[in-house]
Amino acid sequence: MLQRALRNIRDGLLGLAYPEECRVCGGVVESWDDGVACARCWDDPALTKILIGCVCSKCGVPVAPRTNSAQYASPSEAGRLCGMCSSAPFTAARACGVYSGALEASILFLKVTPHICPRLRAIINRTFSEHHVALRSDVVVPIPLHRLRQKQRGFNQAAIVAALISRGFNLRFDDRSLTRIKATERHRAGMDASDRAHSVERAFEVARSSLIDGASVLLVDDVYTTGSTILAAARSLIEAGAQQVNVLTIARVGER
Repeated sequence: MLQRALRNIRDGLLGLAYPEECRVCGGVVESWDDGVACARCWDDPALTKILIGCVCSKCGVPVAPRTNSAQYASPSEAGRLCGMCSSAPFTAARACGVYSGALEASILFLKVTPHICPRLRAIINRTFSEHHVALRSDVVVPIPLHRLRQKQRGFNQAAIVAALISRGFNLRFDDRSLTRIKATERHRAGMDASDRAHSVERAFEVARSSLIDGASVLLVDDVYTTGSTILAAARSLIEAGAQQVNVLTIARVGER
């Protein structure tokens, strides 16, 4: 009760002194916990629709249910496959939601400010917890930035997400073994899957294979777009001896 009262006082004072405009709808962000989006935008059911119902047990995209029933035993109906991800080197991939609305605004903010608001933290932790069987891993590895881009930005947003999961679930955090050896061009709107795949071909290298050999790796990034970056990184980890690679991203593009 005391914590709630103090939080309400804090939010009230912040709202008066530094009113924050929701970066999705333009309304007022009334709670510090919500970051750059208002509670209404966070509560939009479309945000997490890819977690609802039946998803491919490998890549996590929605697939048609076996029955017409709207009720499923779990977020990932065992054994269902979309048929499009059979060649992907990872074992399982999941996302917290769709790249739109509050998630999109929060990811864009994370790319310039190394902070994850409490609301998004809770969503990330809940997603990993709900899919812990599919994503079972013993080491968490962020998608790395090239050293020049990291120097320019000052931090790696994927590493911030990976560290959050590492702390929350007592998993080993490793942001040194996987390195980006190719300064790839920024992926622009209009680049198709083939262009993106070519741009990251052989872009990653495992510098400390002894720390990866035999490990189950959770590969973490902010957004799963075409998958080209994640596929390239996963292949490098498998080639270095990883037993398996699973993937968790904050959001996934293309499921609007």
